[in-house]
Amino acid sequence: MQVLITGASGLIGSALSTKLIADGCSVFGLSRSFRAHSQNFQWIKHDIARDPWKNLSNLELDLVFHLAGQTSVYHARQNPLEDASVNVLGTLNLFEYLRRLPSIPFVVVAGTSTEVGLCENLPINEKVRETPVTFYDVSKLAAEMYLMQYIREGWLKGCALRLANVFGGRAVGRNADRGILDRVYRQAKQGESPVIYGDGNYLRDYIFIDDVVSALIAAANNQETTNGRFFYIGTGKGTSLTDAFTKVIALARENTGLTCALKYIEPPNELSPIEFRNAIIDSSAFSSATGWNPDYDFDRGLLAAYGSCT
Repeated sequence: MQVLITGASGLIGSALSTKLIADGCSVFGLSRSFRAHSQNFQWIKHDIARDPWKNLSNLELDLVFHLAGQTSVYHARQNPLEDASVNVLGTLNLFEYLRRLPSIPFVVVAGTSTEVGLCENLPINEKVRETPVTFYDVSKLAAEMYLMQYIREGWLKGCALRLANVFGGRAVGRNADRGILDRVYRQAKQGESPVIYGDGNYLRDYIFIDDVVSALIAAANNQETTNGRFFYIGTGKGTSLTDAFTKVIALARENTGLTCALKYIEPPNELSPIEFRNAIIDSSAFSSATGWNPDYDFDRGLLAAYGSCT
């Protein structure tokens, strides 16, 4: 099977590539950076928003996982045009390239659960109306809506997965407002005190990276029931910021012997309102469509991510 992954050098893209290669797929990794090829993996240096797609040779593809994008809420607020250029126009560039291939692949687009906005009633599922409150979420929702229109036109097949808070990478990301638990672990293992704005009682649905990878693959493996739909992907369990950070700090202390404590400070005025959300995700629609369920609860995911690493 021939697979294209945009954003292949990121947290999710890296983990997905590893799994697909192990499963015997031939993977093309699209990224703005270039790395050496390996068995069954070929890097393609390409900026989805800026590089001419006509310069990319027509690939024979069965699946596409679109993970690339601008992911910072704060960068999107500072520069909405650039955010839209990457997340909307970049996605359209990809779709236009794919619709002209001899055989149309199935496209799985990675979205975010924050597209729904601020919800008073939990859990969040596909029945909740979207009222995004950030430029970033507007652009992600727009890209998803374009996917659905391309599918209605018969130009593409695919689905979108709105992901909860993904953790487990232990890699340094470009954006400080993404991969928060991984950042807390890096700080704690250096003896630094992670910061919480406010009282830390806001709930998040944290999902381990392996479960995200299995959800992406399940979406592609069940095209008859996922095509033309969007789904929320999470664990169905909420954990407060304080409890989550405290558990990560405890694991860092076990690994390094260094001690630190949470630092609570008043939220700055420029903090996005999306930071004050509560989120618990209902993934029952996706489970019904694919048979997928998360294998990791929060504690087991923490142990897998940070329990034996320094």
